[in-house]
Amino acid sequence: MILARMIGILGPIDEEMLALGQETSKFFTVNYDLYHRNEEGDQVESLIPEKSSLSHQLQSSDAKFIDFLSYLLQINPRRRPTACEALEHEWLSSSYQ
Repeated sequence: MILARMIGILGPIDEEMLALGQETSKFFTVNYDLYHRNEEGDQVESLIPEKSSLSHQLQSSDAKFIDFLSYLLQINPRRRPTACEALEHEWLSSSYQ
């Protein structure tokens, strides 16, 4: 499930966001544990996101690039930068080697 992979790589979704989400109950229990409903047997399966990182997934050792992507991929829109803020990130002004 894509949502489990996102959480495993980017970190958990804020409970505040989950509490306000209109579709939260389709993917999370009342305790905000991720689950998946098996379509064949209509059984509920608990999902535990596999911990990973952007640097591992992208196989990149460029710390500034990974920091830039992490900055852009914030799940919470309140923490996500605007386009103007993103343009000020250090990685964009770094010289390419």
